[in-house]
Amino acid sequence: MKRWLFAGVSDKRELILYICKLLTAAGQRVLLVDRTAGSKYQYLARNREGTLPRIEFCGFDITNREMQASEAGAELPEAIYTGDESYDFVLYDFELDQPQAGLRSQVDQILWVTTFDYYEVERSADWFRQWLSSDPELAGVFVHPVLIRTVESYLTANYMMGLAEDLPIEWNTDVACIAWSEFNTAIHYENGHEHKLHIDKITRSYRRALISLILQLTGWTRSEANRAMRSARRRAI
Repeated sequence: MKRWLFAGVSDKRELILYICKLLTAAGQRVLLVDRTAGSKYQYLARNREGTLPRIEFCGFDITNREMQASEAGAELPEAIYTGDESYDFVLYDFELDQPQAGLRSQVDQILWVTTFDYYEVERSADWFRQWLSSDPELAGVFVHPVLIRTVESYLTANYMMGLAEDLPIEWNTDVACIAWSEFNTAIHYENGHEHKLHIDKITRSYRRALISLILQLTGWTRSEANRAMRSARRRAI
């Protein structure tokens, strides 16, 4: 089982949902754990009660259950084990104010997702500072930076990463950048209102960025990633 944690205060739902869809299209069993403020994913189930025990969405599962010990003793969401069922990938959308103790040992990859917004960058950097100060052994932890909704300006990836240069983090130098587009924004809104995931409609540049990020995280060949994208587009719902 591979476990990826997506940290940061920016709205990461669209990115993570598309990644889940790509993994599912490749035949992987995927669970998305909602650890966002206000449990944002509950609305995919048309649920306003704040609870999300477990739902199936576009071929993968989503839950907002608290972290609990599994039978094997690992700190994993209770929903990961339902009878003999298990998952190939567990993705966490994590934006809670206080980092959780022992979080690093529970995940295989950590991604920092942010926009160019100065407030969001500083808030996310502060989260990492709290996390690192709570556990000095985390110094040098490897993190994948992902910049979403980027625009053409002097605010380059190098500039943005320079705002967090004081953090004792080993950054992946291949920063994933996903350009802003009015068309992709329209698809994002439509996805939410229709409770669907139109990965087939997003721009070619967005798809290329998703494939590049998947290649970093999974170690797949480009052919495998492209095949997963084609399958996801054919089965987009």
